[in-house]
Amino acid sequence: MSAQVALSDVKVAARARPWPWTRSIDAPGVVRALPAAVVGVAVAVDALLVVDCFTLSFTLRTLFPQSFTPAFLPDSPAWIAVIVAVLAVGLLASRGLYDLERPRPWPARLYAIVSSISIALVGAVALSLLAGEPFARAWSAASSAFAVAALAIWHSGIARGYTAMSRAVIPARRAIVVGANGAGRASARALADQGYDVVGYADNGTDLLDAIDRPLLGPIARLEDLVQSFGVDELLIALPSDRREQIDQVLTKGFSRHVRVKYAADPGELLPRRFDVCRIGATQYFDFTPVARVSWLKRALDVTLAVLGLAALLPLFVCVAIAIKLDSPGSVFYRQLRVGKDGRHFQMLKFRSMRQDAEGCITDLQQRNEVTGPMFKIRCDPRITRVGRLLRRYSVDELPQLLNVVQRDMSLVGPRPPLLAEVEKYEEWELGRLRALPGITGLWQVSGRTEVPFHDMVRLDLHYIRNWSFALDMEILLRTIPAVLTTKGAY
Repeated sequence: MSAQVALSDVKVAARARPWPWTRSIDAPGVVRALPAAVVGVAVAVDALLVVDCFTLSFTLRTLFPQSFTPAFLPDSPAWIAVIVAVLAVGLLASRGLYDLERPRPWPARLYAIVSSISIALVGAVALSLLAGEPFARAWSAASSAFAVAALAIWHSGIARGYTAMSRAVIPARRAIVVGANGAGRASARALADQGYDVVGYADNGTDLLDAIDRPLLGPIARLEDLVQSFGVDELLIALPSDRREQIDQVLTKGFSRHVRVKYAADPGELLPRRFDVCRIGATQYFDFTPVARVSWLKRALDVTLAVLGLAALLPLFVCVAIAIKLDSPGSVFYRQLRVGKDGRHFQMLKFRSMRQDAEGCITDLQQRNEVTGPMFKIRCDPRITRVGRLLRRYSVDELPQLLNVVQRDMSLVGPRPPLLAEVEKYEEWELGRLRALPGITGLWQVSGRTEVPFHDMVRLDLHYIRNWSFALDMEILLRTIPAVLTTKGAY
């Protein structure tokens, strides 16, 4: 539908009204009461699940005493379960698990549940020791495992249930997007995904050349009439800064109908998730750091998991080394000069997956490159050995980089370290991905690896650098497991 055709439909669209059956429940009280009621139920069920899991563990201990170690035998006081439940609910609330309007992705949700139960258990144990009460370590550990599983299942269900319930009970909020440009269309789709009824766009038709996906209701000068005619609850302003003078005049005047306005900031992709708004004089500014501060927890996690991983994977390393030696002549490990944080060079380790003369053949294969940007990859690379193809498919060739993590050249999570030749071809803005320690896995790997274009890979890396958090690292690590098992984008 073109912009000019859509303008002719305004009179017909203006007669549209909310469905009659929604008027009986379209009350502010219902809108406020439903989330509060569901959150209340969620808190109560969370507490009961934690207590029930401790009760279940205690019951299993008493039914089958011969099956348990002596650590189960002391009677842990029942109040430990209550304290764990209370502390866990408070910690879950602080981690945003009761924000049903903005549900968190499952890796972040699972991390929040595990950390909340663990911290709550430590707190309860500390109190029991101070009170001189007996404490059974294995009993509490088993109870915590049951509680994590139960809460993970319950919160997965309640997130979906609340979305379905709210859409069935509360009528969708009606919205108009001001600005039918690319940003406006993306905003309209995002609003629709959140359950809004996006009735159309308000924009000047003469400014539009492309087809749009929703009706163009009218020009910005008629916004007051459009708000009244369509019974709009919210406006989302998605105009570029050079076109905001007219909308500023309309908003300054206000509307006779109560309506909320969402004003889209326009700093591009620069603005991170965590930022402040400060006022200097009469002007408000976004206050943020372009590179997030990294906590010592990241290094602690790197060293702990890398050392444990190297110890646990030692038998696998021996088997892979034997397979590489039997398959083709050459060394087991492959060392390659890479560019790390702030341009520092280091030797990255991998299991050798190619022939010994692989570097010399790259010039002849350049025309077959299948990825964009300065990177080089081809799906059926003739330089890869038989064992190497299997190692690459499941990313086993990357495991020696755990040694690079211990040496502090790399991290478990971060941008992939580029070659020197690749960095020489970088545009100025792409050098920003060198502001963090390179990682074994990252947002690019869990988003499709080589199926993601190079410029999108850089944007994912910059997003990670701007928005780093310990929870984000845990989420990426958890998402890496299915990404490796499904082998998507690996070759």
